[in-house]
Amino acid sequence: MQSFFERRGPRLDTTLPSVRHVQELIRIRTPVNVVLLSGKEFDGIIRWQDSHFLAMSTEPGTPLLLISLAAVASLRALS
Repeated sequence: MQSFFERRGPRLDTTLPSVRHVQELIRIRTPVNVVLLSGKEFDGIIRWQDSHFLAMSTEPGTPLLLISLAAVASLRALS
């Protein structure tokens, strides 16, 4: 029987420049604008990322917004 830790999915590849850039935005809590392929836009602060999703805080006191990385058309820092 496998343990929980043996069944982990793919690890986040921190050697990629895009992953390192998003990690820096998370570390310094930079406000960002995310545009989805559908055209919908969100402004907020990225709280974490994994290999499939970004978690954004769009307004204080609201739940995190999970955004599929496959749905992201662009991401830019607002400051």
